[in-house]
Formats: sequence, C-alpha cells, structure tokens
Amino acid sequence: MKKLILSITMSLLFISAGFAQKSNRTSAYMYKDKGQLENAKKAIDKAVQNEKTKNDSKTWLYYGEIYYDIATSPLPQFRKLDTLAATKAFVALKKAKTLDSSSKKKRISKEADEYIKKLSAVFYAKGAQVFKQNNYDRAIEYFKDAFQVSQVLGTFDTTAAFNVGITGVLGKKPKVAAEYLKKCVDVNFKEPKLFVYYNRALQQLGDTAAAESVIKLGRSRFPENLSLLLEQAQLYLERGQARQLINSLEEAIAKEPNNPANANFCFLIGKSYDDMGVTDTAEMAYKRAIKINPKFFEAYYNIGAIFVNKASKLQKEANDLPLSKVKEYNVLNNEANADLKKAIPWLEKALSINPNDKPTISGLKEAYARLKMKDKLKELMSNHK
Repeated sequence: MKKLILSITMSLLFISAGFAQKSNRTSAYMYKDKGQLENAKKAIDKAVQNEKTKNDSKTWLYYGEIYYDIATSPLPQFRKLDTLAATKAFVALKKAKTLDSSSKKKRISKEADEYIKKLSAVFYAKGAQVFKQNNYDRAIEYFKDAFQVSQVLGTFDTTAAFNVGITGVLGKKPKVAAEYLKKCVDVNFKEPKLFVYYNRALQQLGDTAAAESVIKLGRSRFPENLSLLLEQAQLYLERGQARQLINSLEEAIAKEPNNPANANFCFLIGKSYDDMGVTDTAEMAYKRAIKINPKFFEAYYNIGAIFVNKASKLQKEANDLPLSKVKEYNVLNNEANADLKKAIPWLEKALSINPNDKPTISGLKEAYARLKMKDKLKELMSNHK
C-alpha cells in the first residue's frame, strides 16, 4: 500500500512539473492581455527555452505577439525592453507557421499571418526612421524584413525591394542593391527611377557595360523620361563618350525646351566640343547657355579661354619662326592680339559675376599687359592687390 501511495505521489509531482513549464506560456499570454509586457517577456523567454514548450507552435505564436506589442508600444519603457523586438517577432511567427505546418490541425498559421501582415508597416516605419538618420545598414535590414513579409505571405512587395535597392546605393552596398533592384526589373516594376538606381549600383560594382545595358532597357520602357536620359548622359560623360553625351543632352533639351537646367546641358555640350577641339561649335553652345542663364560664370570664362588659347597658340607659332620671317611673325602676332581682344569682354563679364576668381584675374592681367591697356591694368591691379 505504501508503494502504491509513493507511486501516485511521484506521478502527481511529474504532472505538476510539466504543467509548471506550460504555465510560463499561459502566464506570458495573460500578462500580455493585461498590458504587462515586461512580465510577459520574461515568461515567454522562459517558455521558448524550455524543452517542454520550445517546439510548440503556440509558444512561438505567443512570443511573436508579445514581441510585436513591445515593438509597437506607445510607451518608451516597453520599447526599450528590446530594440530588435520587431525582427524577433517576425522570426518567431515564421517559426510558429513552420511548426504548425507539421501538425494536423494547423490552427496557428492563420493567426500568425495576421501579425506578420501588421509587421510590414512596422518594418517600413522603422526603416524610414533610421534612413533619415543616415543609418543605411540598419534601414536595409528593415526594408529586407518588409520584403520578406510579402514572401512569407506569398506576394511580392516591389516597394520594399525598391527601398532596399535605393538604400543600398546610398549606403554603398551595391551588391545587395543590385540584387533587389533586379528583382523589381524582373517583375516589370513601373518606376523609371528603378533603372537610375540600378545603373548606379552596377557602376559602384564597376560593371559599366551592364550599367549601360540597364539604362538602355530603362529608356526602352520609359522613352520620354528625362531622368533616365540624363542618367545616360552622365554615364557617357564619365566614360568620355563625347558624341553620345552631346546627342543625349540635345535630346534632353528638345524634350523640355523651357527647362532652366538646359543652361547646364548647353554648357556640357560646349565643354564636350571644347575637349574635342571644335572650338567654334563650343563657343556657340556656351552662348546658348548664357542666353538661358545670363549669370553663367563658367560659360563666359570658357569663351574667354577659347580666345586666350587661340592667341597663345598663334603666339607660339610666331615665336618659333626664324628671325628672317619678320613679315610672317607680324601677321601671327597681330592675329594673336586680335584673339586676346576678343577674350577680354568675356573675361571681364566673368569677373563681374565672380570678382575674386584668380584664373580670370590672371588672364585679364596678361591680356591687358600684352595689349598695353595700361589704364585697365592699373585699375585691375588696384582692385586685386
């Protein structure tokens, strides 16, 4: 009889111990309902560590719900309980679904999905917050979580993938940026900036050939988009493809004739021709820039520089002549002086816009001295000692 009593007592103790472990999970849920998140967290943390409850889908469902409440609590003292609560909630809810899928009843997955859906907005908000703080690495992780939410729910969140891509480019993480932006391209995401950022990610990776292909694909999908056209022009500029650059910029000007930015485009066209040595066409392009923006310092300066450089070249030719070639020397010397005279008004206008520009001051001093314009030189020297 004593043995029987002992056996029953031991059996009761065993049942009580098992019940105690499950009570942590029950307590956690009750604390959650009462808004006692600190106690709920302590209880559920124990439940997910215990052998009796750690492989139960309901345990991880409760964990996910409690950590969701921590992440979204309006009270700072609860949010401080775990700054990664949202991410941990997502991991827990996915685990709850996985464990539930192996059971016959499958009662947990539906409730888990409801919380997972709500987590998407949390990840977007947190991603935006740290993005504004220039914490791009953390923002990438939050936007990736938002994207994963859609994957778990069997959808495709192009906005989340796009946000990962943009943040990756800005945060100098081109590999992850290119990966997620390609996902958007593959599902035909209708956003022209997608190709702008994808191109930049590929350039950061050093793959300029792929970058050019992406821009061309973007332009084929959005032929009227100015941003893509300018991105293509920038690519040509960086690769030194002057003719392609000029064509792109002329096309951009034609698309929006009244765009104030056309002054810059005309200037770049002028600079491209300048670099190719086609100075007459360069001069016309600079003048187009000035017509749009009458205070375009660089355009005035570059026109002046064209004539100064012409004068310098002529003067060198003259100086290289034999001493016997006096007549030829005088012709070249006069032509050089004529070009210097043409340079002066442009350099003077440039100086009126930017009075302290040293190259402009130096150019004018040389021109005044060479042409014996003593009064002009004296005035310039007195104003720029």
